[in-house]
Amino acid sequence: MGARTTAKDLQKVLKALKRPHLEYFKEFYADTASFGSQKAIEHAMEFFSEDRVMFASDAPFDPEGGPMYIRDTMAVIDRMDISDAARQKIYQDNAVELLGL
Repeated sequence: MGARTTAKDLQKVLKALKRPHLEYFKEFYADTASFGSQKAIEHAMEFFSEDRVMFASDAPFDPEGGPMYIRDTMAVIDRMDISDAARQKIYQDNAVELLGL
């Protein structure tokens, strides 16, 4: 854990991959904790897809002790040019599916 992959080992890993390595990163989930950056959320949705982005705010680590980042992040998501279905996925559906609720 935490060790560097050598160039030799990296070549072995890359040869063993069945898909381009960036495609595996698209299986990760991203969140919206971006200090109110709409561009960061848009880029996350472009890379990971609307099915892999979930609401997060980094609360309570803001100057108000929590509510500011929640409020700001929700304002960004609500003004984004995305479908209501995509917004619902970000706020709830993706987390429900991931957590099996």
